[in-house]
Amino acid sequence: MSKRPSSIDRMPPEVRDWIGRLRDQGRTLDEIIAKLRELDVDALPSRSALHRHLKKADEVAERIRKSRAVADVIVRRLGESDPDKTTRMNIELMHNVLFEIASRTSDEDGEPVTFAPMEAMLLAKALDHLGKASKDDVARTVTIEKRAAEKAKAEAAKAVDAVAGEGGLSAETIETIKARILGVAKPEPKA
Repeated sequence: MSKRPSSIDRMPPEVRDWIGRLRDQGRTLDEIIAKLRELDVDALPSRSALHRHLKKADEVAERIRKSRAVADVIVRRLGESDPDKTTRMNIELMHNVLFEIASRTSDEDGEPVTFAPMEAMLLAKALDHLGKASKDDVARTVTIEKRAAEKAKAEAAKAVDAVAGEGGLSAETIETIKARILGVAKPEPKA
């Protein structure tokens, strides 16, 4: 992925902003180049370099639009209030992005994609963080499920106490029912 910046990438940020604004206004390549000439820009880019730059920018914008649309649909289907599902979706989307980056064999110019040591390290770090996020998500889900099960057992035990007491069952019978059906341990007899 390490390669020389394009002639447009080497331009000052304000010139790149001008190019973006002109493109957003629907200007053609020739109109943009004419405007850059008016601004007396040093190292005026070639028409083909400008075309490649704008094409790449359009492709990135389209990918972002698509991923936002997908995320919106998924969040609507999952419901805004379910953070577990949203977290899992984000982890899965990031895995897909990293896989796409790592599996590219050539860039837009047909050149082989290589990773500089720093890029490889950052990719590995991102994968490590995703692994930790997945592990944390699973641990949180287990904790939530455990709390829910304990709460359900406690509520069921209260219901057994209320119903069995009304039915005239002995305290020992009630404790046996709770132990066998709900898995609630009998209280230790007081000595």
